[in-house]
Amino acid sequence: MKKIIFLTILFLLLFASGYIYWFYYNSFSDGSREGLLIKCSRKGNIFKTFEGEMVQAGLRSVQGGVINTNNFYFSVIDGKLADSLDKVSNKTVKIHYTQYRKSLPWRGENYNGKNQENGQYIVDQIIKVSEPMNTGF
Repeated sequence: MKKIIFLTILFLLLFASGYIYWFYYNSFSDGSREGLLIKCSRKGNIFKTFEGEMVQAGLRSVQGGVINTNNFYFSVIDGKLADSLDKVSNKTVKIHYTQYRKSLPWRGENYNGKNQENGQYIVDQIIKVSEPMNTGF
């Protein structure tokens, strides 16, 4: 009987460890995005995190056929990188990000439903900064 209880507890611990690793620490994807950086701010009630928003070129259709801009929401863990992003606000920026399946509160906001794909996007590098293109609007 003790062996069954031990094996059950061991199985539950291994399952919980695997679940936590897979959804919270194993990156789902990484890549780069480019757009006009419009916001980088520090916010949060308990865990203060750096959150940013970028407008990407092009438009996307939302439910009902309404056309909206293609905004990309992200979090930044590194304070120095957040300061650098804040300094290049209102410029075209190319950033590198890592996407996780689920969010942890000390890593930033969960923008499920706001980004095109669900998950938590963590920006870890600025690749390029340039002046925004003049569209004539």
